[in-house]
Amino acid sequence: MEKDLEILRNILMELKYTPHYIDILINHVKKEFEKSTLGRITPNFLYTVLLFEEGRSIARDIADYFEDYKKKGSFKTKIQNHLDTSRWMK
Repeated sequence: MEKDLEILRNILMELKYTPHYIDILINHVKKEFEKSTLGRITPNFLYTVLLFEEGRSIARDIADYFEDYKKKGSFKTKIQNHLDTSRWMK
């Protein structure tokens, strides 16, 4: 769980959240995870927990970034992906 929370912290830092708000969100996720019966933090769990704090769109983005980070060891935001695939940036 600690590794997953560190991944979440890295994502939130990359998205330019303030350190204080990152701590609030991490503590909220940690508290909800301890209430759950899950063995690990999943993207769907993150989406559900962050839905009311961040809104549907941002919670989905964070969950997607978390999934990418877990699979690839890094992630790219939607804007970074768009710029990488844009024909104007080549």
